[in-house]
Amino acid sequence: MSIQFLSHEEVCELTGARTKAGQIQNLKKNGVRHTIKVNGWPSVTAMAVTAVGIFEAEKPVWTPRKAG
Repeated sequence: MSIQFLSHEEVCELTGARTKAGQIQNLKKNGVRHTIKVNGWPSVTAMAVTAVGIFEAEKPVWTPRKAG
């Protein structure tokens, strides 16, 4: 399975920004997983946008230790 990345134009469309700083700020604000390439531009996998919720951990359920 190969990792597919969004194109520069797709990241521009997703974030509504055309600058490095604007894209990074928008991705952080919206909680989109991304990395920063050596050239400073953000890199977003297609999975980060289409698979939201898959990576969220289950919330632990509280159970009392005290016997009733």
